[in-house]
Amino acid sequence: MPLPMALLFLLSTLACFTLLAAGVHYYFRTRDDALARRIEELQERAMGASAGPHQAGDIWDFLLQSTYGLIFGKDWFRQKEIELMRAGIRGPNVVKVYGVLSLVFTLGLLGAAYAALRSEETSILLLGLAAALVLGYFIPDQVLVSLRKRHRLSLMAALPDTTDMLSIVLGAGLSLDQAIARVSEEIRFVYPELADEFYMMTLEVQAGQERSVAFQRMAQRTGLLDIRSLASMIVQAERFGTGLGQALRIYADSLRSKRRLEIEAAINKAAVKMIFPIVLFILPALFVVILAPGVLSILRDLQLLQ
Repeated sequence: MPLPMALLFLLSTLACFTLLAAGVHYYFRTRDDALARRIEELQERAMGASAGPHQAGDIWDFLLQSTYGLIFGKDWFRQKEIELMRAGIRGPNVVKVYGVLSLVFTLGLLGAAYAALRSEETSILLLGLAAALVLGYFIPDQVLVSLRKRHRLSLMAALPDTTDMLSIVLGAGLSLDQAIARVSEEIRFVYPELADEFYMMTLEVQAGQERSVAFQRMAQRTGLLDIRSLASMIVQAERFGTGLGQALRIYADSLRSKRRLEIEAAINKAAVKMIFPIVLFILPALFVVILAPGVLSILRDLQLLQ
């Protein structure tokens, strides 16, 4: 097999696997609690924040508007800003940087595919360019999905211990703002992701934002229902004057119980998921090891009989 055909086969295989992974991820993402996601989308739209490169005057803005904006619409910039924000990547130009890097990566793949397949037939060249185009879009998207999952898992792991610390500090007599600031300092080196969220929320409160709005914005930044529930519980406890320390301890225990149940469910699913690699990879090799000596012995006996 010549090198261009091997490269074409590799690109086509990678494109197929990328499309399959993206399809499976989209299926499970839309299937999992669609009502909660719809409420989340409505709340995010209610924020009314402008996102993405909507202003002209920059060549990169014009380039992104002419490519991603033209193909996927202006909602693409808002969606990518939310995804980057929930992956822990924030800043005034993060959408622009992500779009430019993704576009450069796509163009690099297209250039490599064209350089490798330019001597081939037109159909093969077009297939290679299409595969490079698909990979150029979905590989950065899957990297962003992986970063978002890692950031989400870090926040979920930090939440029970942080809630316990909040209840202890509140029991020592500090106010809620002082307790959040103290806890964010204590967990800075252990759970930096959640510490940054608390720090941003504290800055918003110090700047004059209402505490309930600051908690809601923190929940929208993270996209976690657990943090949304924690924010609602703190706001309601402050509004009605109920004891917050005991409520936080109960909430931390419920979070640990929820995590334990999720781990047990994942362990129970592992046995079912192992069926496919066992059938596809382990059993064929096992059959070869077990049956090959017998088959070879039978063939040798048949040759002797002849």
